[in-house]
Amino acid sequence: MPDAVEEKVIATLASVKRIPADNITVDTNLQDLGIDSLDVFSLLFELENAFKISIPDDDVRSIRTVNDIVQGVKKLLAAAPPNASLGSASSAS
Repeated sequence: MPDAVEEKVIATLASVKRIPADNITVDTNLQDLGIDSLDVFSLLFELENAFKISIPDDDVRSIRTVNDIVQGVKKLLAAAPPNASLGSASSAS
């Protein structure tokens, strides 16, 4: 079952390429979807805004599959400062 990051990446990719999300899995190769370099940058821009992260340009070169994107986003989210991506997380005092 896909997690929230996978679902958001797939939904964003489907939106950028205007294809049904049902046609995309984490194992899908971006080349098979006809993703070009402009599409990749559009997708990453959307993901950066959605997850409030910054994806380094060096990481972009190694992206080949949907899973590469999912794992990269998860890595960046894990490295983000607490509450940076959650907005209004409150602690019980």
